[in-house]
Amino acid sequence: CDCERVINSRPLTYVSEDVDDVSPLTPEMFLREIPESGVADIDTVDKEKLSKRAKYLQKIREQLRARFRIEYLGQLRQQSIKNYENKPIEVGEIVLLEDSNKKRTHWNLARVLKLIPGRDGNIRLVLVKTQNSEFLRPVQRLYRLEIENPVVKGKNNVIPLATSSGRVVKPPERFGNIIQN
Repeated sequence: CDCERVINSRPLTYVSEDVDDVSPLTPEMFLREIPESGVADIDTVDKEKLSKRAKYLQKIREQLRARFRIEYLGQLRQQSIKNYENKPIEVGEIVLLEDSNKKRTHWNLARVLKLIPGRDGNIRLVLVKTQNSEFLRPVQRLYRLEIENPVVKGKNNVIPLATSSGRVVKPPERFGNIIQN
């Protein structure tokens, strides 16, 4: 149980509408039910509604598992191929900031602001920004997220879609203007 909890609470990627406010997305978030704000009226709850709700939740879980196998595991396959190259950290990338006083599941997410090279020209230090402040950290204390989100520089950027094998999906020309706008 503890191993499963640790694996399901690790940050895979981040979710954010605002560039400065990022929150981690973990597998556990898909497994937990969304808390409801109200209390169900006991008089209106009956066996039929409860069984429909249970079937609906089971269907959602099955769909999530199927998408997880297809999309996430496919993404990991692509990522393992990319990791052989071991590309350097880039400005704008979201990383995990190591904190020796906390468990890895509680490490903060940070955005890379500036890369600082050493005397030999290799990147040695990185200026990162968390929700609260900015830090200078060595590259060895930064960890990439499992799923990489592309760095969005403008609102008009179009992120190319890719299949699980890594091939870029090109929209048909007759729909090109609709998809890009």
